[in-house]
Parts: sequence; structure tokens; C-alpha cells
Amino acid sequence: MAQPTIITAQSTGYAADSDANATTRTYSDVVIPANANTVIIWVTGDTTEDFESFTNITYGDSAAVRTHLVDVSSAAPRMMMASVFDVSGAGALTNDVTVTFATTASVATRLGIVCSTGFVESFFSSQDRSAQEGQSIAFSPNYENNLFVLCNAADDFSGGFSYTTGTQIFQSSAGGTAVGVAAASQATNLSDGSKKIAYTAPTEEVTDFGVLFSTQRNPFEQAHGMIRDIVK
Repeated sequence: MAQPTIITAQSTGYAADSDANATTRTYSDVVIPANANTVIIWVTGDTTEDFESFTNITYGDSAAVRTHLVDVSSAAPRMMMASVFDVSGAGALTNDVTVTFATTASVATRLGIVCSTGFVESFFSSQDRSAQEGQSIAFSPNYENNLFVLCNAADDFSGGFSYTTGTQIFQSSAGGTAVGVAAASQATNLSDGSKKIAYTAPTEEVTDFGVLFSTQRNPFEQAHGMIRDIVK
């Protein structure tokens, strides 16, 4: 069984129609290709959760079924929220994404999307108040059939954010020293079957949302010897 893939043409960053003072942000004409089964959509804002927070991410077509909404950041790091949408029955879509704040906000924002032919096997989140060299390692007994993707949000991309291990999917900044989003993938296993993505960054706040995409919708319903019994 082959590993899933990232649909790079539609995996990218989006600017808000306007970052003017309001309780919502709209990102127009976000494209989901027909061959995608899952999309990850995440957003970051240029302030911390001490002062503001996101409360919702929605896609303007009900054919994109949201399965998870994750508040990734807390306290000091720049605010970030991530969402997972099952689009396996949707076909090609183009519609708006709406992001909601807890209160009225006028901060710069950036939205990222990763489209994959795979299904979410698992995910995790983490954050760093002062990141310079970051790395994430993911493992699953299903390592022959999965792909690791790391979705990032950073306080300042102008200082030189780059992936040192893994394949960059995209970077997208709100400009100048404002926040940005980026993503990378890793299909190659280490000797123990785990997958690693690493990056260098300015001494700034970075938040991470890591996803293992599997070729199978429910990989642990397949026979894996004792693993299947342990999981169930």
C-alpha cells in the first residue's frame, strides 16, 4: 500500500480580505481539490492568547465536514487554531473560510491550508515561547502507510524561518515582521520507523500542529497482530 500524498498546488497560505477591527476574518475563495480526502486549515494572529483568542473556523460549504477544532496556542505564544475537515465525499470546492475571535480584534492574521489524499491517523500540538531550532518526531505502527505533516505558525518570518529536515510545502507571511504560516511533510522513515521534521527560526514564538496522514481511513481496523488488540 502506498503512502498518501500532499496536493501541493492547493496547499498554501491566504490573507484575510481585511484585518480591520472586527470579530471575524474572511478568507475568500479557498480551494479544495477534487482528489483531496482531508484538509487541515489553521490560522494565526499577531497577538497572544493573553489578550485575544480564536473561537471558531468554518468553511462555507457543508460538504467539507469538520471533525476537529484545536486551540493550539495558550498564554504567551502567538495565537493559533487548527481544524480538520473530511472532504472525501465533497469533490472540488471553492468557498470562503470564516474565522471568529472571542472579542473584536484588529490584529494581522494569516491562514494556511494543507490538502491531502490521506486520512487523519493522529495529530498533536505544541508551542515554544522562544524557538530557534525546533523538531518534531512522530511514530505509528502504520509507518509504511503514513505521511507526517507539520503545520506551523510563527511570530516573525522575516528573520529566516526554514525547514532543515523534511520537505517544505509552503510559507506565507502577513508581511514585514508580522505573523506567518508554513508547512512541511516527511515521507521517509528513520531506522525505527519514526518520521522527523525540523526547522530553524528567529528567536520568536512558534506553534506546531503535527498530523499523521494514513492511506487508510481507519488504519488500526486492519490486522497488525497484537497492535490491533492493544488499540481496540
